[in-house]
Amino acid sequence: MKRQKGSKWSNSRINTFQTCARQYKYKYIEKDNKEEFVSISIIVGSVYHSILEYMYKDYYLKGIIPFEDIQKIFEIEWDKKLAREKDKGREIVYHDEIKDDKIYKKYTFDCIKRYYDKFYVTGIETSFDSCKTEEIVEPEFEDENGHILSFKGFIDRYDIKDNVLTIIDYKTSRQAPKDNYLDKALKQLYLYALGIIKDERFKSVKDINIKLIYPFPGVKIERKVKKKDLEEAKGFYVNLIDLIRKEKKWIQTPGYHCKSCGFQKICPEFKYKFKLKESLAELDIKDLTNLIDQLVVLKDKSKEINKQIDNIKSTIIKNKSKFMDGDSEGRFVIPGTETGSEAVVNIEKVPKIPDSQDSMREVMIKEIIDKGLWEEIATLNSISVNPKLKKKQYSNELMEVLNMYIYEDEETSRITLRKSNEKK
Repeated sequence: MKRQKGSKWSNSRINTFQTCARQYKYKYIEKDNKEEFVSISIIVGSVYHSILEYMYKDYYLKGIIPFEDIQKIFEIEWDKKLAREKDKGREIVYHDEIKDDKIYKKYTFDCIKRYYDKFYVTGIETSFDSCKTEEIVEPEFEDENGHILSFKGFIDRYDIKDNVLTIIDYKTSRQAPKDNYLDKALKQLYLYALGIIKDERFKSVKDINIKLIYPFPGVKIERKVKKKDLEEAKGFYVNLIDLIRKEKKWIQTPGYHCKSCGFQKICPEFKYKFKLKESLAELDIKDLTNLIDQLVVLKDKSKEINKQIDNIKSTIIKNKSKFMDGDSEGRFVIPGTETGSEAVVNIEKVPKIPDSQDSMREVMIKEIIDKGLWEEIATLNSISVNPKLKKKQYSNELMEVLNMYIYEDEETSRITLRKSNEKK
């Protein structure tokens, strides 16, 4: 057996590669890169886990901790975590349009309170002979080439009762996980179980269970660890590590996760935007004043041009009946005469979502958050929401809330130009 050189693998490292190969390269290969941002969700999770560690550390000596004490510790931890990130010079970024730290602080507090009320004081999560928090576990197993793969992970908590060990992982999601997320979460705990099996400290353990706890929806998912689960988890990590080792291109994968990525300034997807900002900042005063004058002239011209464009588009839409055979929705094409181009017109009716100028928008967002549905929708703009509304891809509960606030369908039109010889 050959032991591979280099740092140990981790579940977070594997997840990073699955999310974006380019981010993996910056974080784990080119280790000198500095992350400029930190996601608010990282702070939420960190504070939440810190408080639960406090609740269970030396539990058999302290017993149930009064919630007033927990609340005091929470206030200290939240301020400390925020200050620590600011001291590092990292900007806190948000995943959606809620950019108020107080909202996320309240959510974190609510998660803790829900856990305390539902699992802690009830005795549901205090029935054990002993427990341990933030325990390091270091699984090792062979790949297909006989190389030893070494991992390092941190178990949120493990309990032992009647020689049965249970690995517990805390989650802060608003909803219980969907199948793909659940599978990933379970594989992480199976990986930790692989480490425990070979650990001399646990040689008296007869069986191993795993448990995921989601306090906000009040859900607890439990599994008894079976041999086939461990083999599947081992195969999963072996295959992924093989892919990582064979990776050559390290191409970025743009997506929702980019908003909280700390490497935007060096990523090809975003770095030119930052370079543009920097080049504009280097212009001297004279250059800037000249640019302002040019901007005023161009803006005046663009106003007139845009007005003419809007008038033409409006005329086309008003005469849609000549092309659409009386249909209220649809697509039609109008050829030009001299330019060799044609206009493609798409007309459809879509629900109107309250915008930022609408007082009902804040009320709607609050209701979605209060009902624990924000994670399902994540953002409130027509581009992302309308297609899902049309196909009824949201849960019934979320659809009920949205239908209370969105306005009746309004007609929208889109006109694009193309060469008439383009494929249709």
